[in-house]
Amino acid sequence: MLKNIVWTIVPQSLPTVLRNCPKCGNSSEFENSGNFRVNANQNNIDVWLIYQCRKCKTTWNMDILSRVHSSTISKERYIKFMKNDSELAARYAFDAVIHSKNKSVLNYENISYQIFGEDIVPKEISDSIYIELKCDYPIEIRVDKIISKKLGVSRELIKELCKQGKIIGEGIKDIG
Repeated sequence: MLKNIVWTIVPQSLPTVLRNCPKCGNSSEFENSGNFRVNANQNNIDVWLIYQCRKCKTTWNMDILSRVHSSTISKERYIKFMKNDSELAARYAFDAVIHSKNKSVLNYENISYQIFGEDIVPKEISDSIYIELKCDYPIEIRVDKIISKKLGVSRELIKELCKQGKIIGEGIKDIG
């Protein structure tokens, strides 16, 4: 009998950005400040999300909106920009398209996260289990790393259970 398990991944921190720091003179990690900068020029609005170099604290403004007519932005979204809404800042922090347009590289290496859902004991898996991973953000973390963290076992054991067909799910077939 196939047992379905749903785990929800909740990031506890935001990814950093790797980019050249003009003050440091080399590639540095920039942290999301959670603050937006909004500039209105007549009916055009510019919005940036402010990042800060971990080493020297130099700031970098990542383009979110550039010369957008005010009528195209909902009042609710505009208020969120003005109030530095943390949920909106997180959405942009994980948005690979925005980062690509800004020529910045997302760094998930030091991101912390929690995994919520049913606990299972690997030694007690007799039938196959189907694991579904959900996250509100697009997050690039290896599936075997997530499963091993949740189960508290080595990634090698996870790979073996996947090869045996005891753990299955989307993205899991690539483990090994």
